[in-house]
Amino acid sequence: HILEFNCREPSCGALEGEEEGAVLSEDDYAVDPNFFDEGYSMAGSTGFKVWTGSRLLIEALTWPQDTDCERLKEIQECVENDDGTRVIELGAGVGVVGTYLAAVGSHVLLTDLTTLVENAIEINLERNKRVLSNTSADDDNDKLCPSWLINGQRIGKGWADATPLDWTKSITEQLTDEQASTVDFIIASDVVFLASMMKTLFDTVEALFQASKGNKPSLILSFQKRDAKDGTDSIAFTTVDGVLAAVKERGWTIECLAWRTVAVRKEDETGLVKDDTSEVFVFEIKD
Repeated sequence: HILEFNCREPSCGALEGEEEGAVLSEDDYAVDPNFFDEGYSMAGSTGFKVWTGSRLLIEALTWPQDTDCERLKEIQECVENDDGTRVIELGAGVGVVGTYLAAVGSHVLLTDLTTLVENAIEINLERNKRVLSNTSADDDNDKLCPSWLINGQRIGKGWADATPLDWTKSITEQLTDEQASTVDFIIASDVVFLASMMKTLFDTVEALFQASKGNKPSLILSFQKRDAKDGTDSIAFTTVDGVLAAVKERGWTIECLAWRTVAVRKEDETGLVKDDTSEVFVFEIKD
C-alpha cells in the first residue's frame, strides 16, 4: 500500500535519481487562497510542499541501515513499538512524516498553523486512514483511539490526529494537559530555514520539555544547510552554526544521527541558477 498526500506544489529536493515528480503548468500556480488567513505567512505557505528533510527523517527513523549509530537504532525501535510511542510533530506541513510514523506504529499528534491543519493535514489523514492496515473498519471498533489524540485516525499500525499549534503562543492555550505532558519524542522536519523562526521553535520545544519532563522527550530535527552562498554569517537563513549556538545557549545537548548530500539548484553571485549540492542532517536535541 502507498500513502498519498495532496500538495499544492511539487516537492523540493525530496526525489532522487530517476524518480519522477509532478509537472505543473503556469495555470496551476494560482494566487494563494489562504494568503489573508489569520496567523498565516509566506513562511507558512512553504508547508504545502514536501522538502528534502522530510525524506531523510523518514528514512533515518524507519529504514534501518547497518551503518546506523546505536542511538538511532534505539529510536527506530521506539517509533515502531507496539505500545504506541507518543510523538508530537511541529510544523508538520502536509503531514508526510507524522503520517508515516503512525503507519509504522507510533501515536502521532501533527501540529502546524490552523491553515495547514484545516487545508492539508486533516485532509491527508482522512485520505490515508487504515492505509497499510490489515484490519477492517469493524476490527477497528475494538481498538480505541488513544485518549491524548481525541479524534485520532487509525493509520496502519498506529494512530494520528492533528491540531493547530502556533509557536508564538503558550502551549497551555493550545494543547490539553495530557497532550503536553506525555510526549516521548518531538519531531520537526526542515522547519527553521529562516533564522527568525529559531527562537519561537525552541521556545515551544522548551515548553514541551518541561511539561513532559517525566518522559524525558528529545527533539528529532531534520535540517538542510542553506548557508553556502552567504557562509556562516547568513542573516536570512538558519546556519548549522546558528543551530549549535542556539542549542548551547539553552543548555541542551545535540548529536548528529544521520546526514546526506543532496542535489539542489542554487543561485550564484551573478544570479545564475545552477545545479549544486547541499547537506541535510538529522539531529537529536536533549534538555
